[in-house]
Amino acid sequence: MSDNTYIILGLTPQGLALLRGLGKAGADVTAFCTSKKNVGYHSRYGKRICFHAIAELRTHINNIVVKSPQKPICFITSGEILASVLREYKELYNECKVFSGPYPVIELLAHKDKMYEYAVNKGFNVAKFATLDKYIDGCLKFPLFLKRNYEIPLFFKAVKINTPEEFSYYINKIPAESLQDVIAQEYIDIPNKQLLNITCQGFFVNGVCAGTFIANQKRRLRKGITSYIEELPENKLSALIRKQSEKFMLELKYCGFAEFEFMYDSLSEQLYFIEINTRTCGTQSALHHKFNNLSEVITHPDTLIKLHSKTEKLHWMNIQRDIRARMESRDFSHLCDIFKSRYDILDWKDLKPFFRQFI
Repeated sequence: MSDNTYIILGLTPQGLALLRGLGKAGADVTAFCTSKKNVGYHSRYGKRICFHAIAELRTHINNIVVKSPQKPICFITSGEILASVLREYKELYNECKVFSGPYPVIELLAHKDKMYEYAVNKGFNVAKFATLDKYIDGCLKFPLFLKRNYEIPLFFKAVKINTPEEFSYYINKIPAESLQDVIAQEYIDIPNKQLLNITCQGFFVNGVCAGTFIANQKRRLRKGITSYIEELPENKLSALIRKQSEKFMLELKYCGFAEFEFMYDSLSEQLYFIEINTRTCGTQSALHHKFNNLSEVITHPDTLIKLHSKTEKLHWMNIQRDIRARMESRDFSHLCDIFKSRYDILDWKDLKPFFRQFI
């Protein structure tokens, strides 16, 4: 057990996975969320606090810092909270050891245009893009994918745009001062039968990778949230993804969890970089099922401890989401997937979050 004090920002399923990992290791952990509806708020582990404004969060964390004999270790697991910290609470990076970090790297990668520019320089295959403040008619081919360049409040998260008329409709509804925070990108059109939506999750210490988990997101909700994944075998593709991801982080000296997302066309063998999440992602609990020493890594995140696999090929499922994804797509094939999977949220020693998610 570590003598450190730990803070988790975000209690959606990924925050819950970290809370359980630290709680089971006997750590002194306090987790924060913005809503009591967050599934992790109902866990039996740690102290759980709901806040409604960054000023309130700042007060809570200052109280923890004052009582802690050394800088608390802070994990950011929510994209929205991470964006709020970058906008309104930069001093968190001085008060705590924050994993996602360092701050300049997170600020850089929080903007998709800067992220893509860096990725292109590292040899990644990136679909053509432009922020709306720099968009010129004809510079991109339709269909387009419209999404936030930076985490700001908008009336949509991401949407496919098929025509110039539809594009104009969205631009006219976006405030002029927010155009720089919305990005348009040429749509990557790969038939479903040859498409792999790939997630590569890793943990990094000063840019050096402690281990990666690479999987195909076989089923997802329409809004893009993953419900079922299968680990990719060790082959040429997984080796390429691992090499590119490690190269991306090394020069940045990145610290913490991160997720790289790719689209792969199995027919043309083209691999497209989609984005990187500089935090834990929605399938974080898969790492806890995959590696037998993850608790040691998260209790000592500033020490490079190589992750040790405890299973050859992992199947992972969020049961509630997978039911919804099947209903949306009317796909009821491979129903036996539920029997060979490890589960998100469901923990027999901490059952309340599992049942609360249905409420």
